[in-house]
Amino acid sequence: MLVFKNNIYEPFNLNKSNVIVTPNADYNERFDPHHFIQVALSEDKEIMSFILRQPRPYWREDLLQFYPYSGKTNSINYLEQICQILENGLENSSKWQYMNSYHYSFLYDVLARFTFNYNHDNDSERINSLPELEAHPIHFENFLSNYFFELNFMTDQDHFNSLPHEQKQFLGYDDLNLFGAINGLIPTREEMALKESEDYPYSIYV
Repeated sequence: MLVFKNNIYEPFNLNKSNVIVTPNADYNERFDPHHFIQVALSEDKEIMSFILRQPRPYWREDLLQFYPYSGKTNSINYLEQICQILENGLENSSKWQYMNSYHYSFLYDVLARFTFNYNHDNDSERINSLPELEAHPIHFENFLSNYFFELNFMTDQDHFNSLPHEQKQFLGYDDLNLFGAINGLIPTREEMALKESEDYPYSIYV
C-alpha cells in the first residue's frame, strides 16, 4: 500500500487537523482517492501505447507534452516501469511503502492530465470513469494538499541547480532522488523501488 500524507485506503476523515475540505460537502463524502489513482494509472497505459505507435523522432516531444516532469528522462521504458511499480504498490496489501520524487513526479503528471480530461468531459463520461462522484468535478488542488507530502520536483531546474547545499537543506530539498527527478536523470533500479515502512505510517489518534 502506498503511503501518502493521509491514508487513501480509508474513508476521508474530515475531523483530522491536516485535512482540507472543499465547499462541496457531497464531493467531500464521495471522493475516493484510492479509486482516483487506480483509474488514472490504468488509463495512462493508453497514453504510453499511443506514444509507442508514433515515429521515434517524435517521442521526446510527446513525452514532454504528456509528462511535463517525469518525461524529462526521455525514456518511455522508464515510465512504463514506474507505472507498473506504482500499480503494484497501490494494490499490495501486505506492506506500506513510501514513494520518492521520481514516483511523485510521474504520479503528478498522470493525475493532473487525468483530472484535466475528466473535468472537461460531459457528465456521462465522468460517471463512466468515476461513478462514485456522480459527475462532480475533481478538486485537484485539494487532492494535492491532502495527499502529496510535497511538490519539490516541480522546482525550476536552473534555480535548483544554482542553490548551495545549505540552502537546499533549509528549503526541505532533502529527498536523495530529487536532483535526479528535477534534472531528468533515469533512475537506477534501486531509485525506482518503493521503500518499505518499518511501522504503521499514520497516527492512530484523531
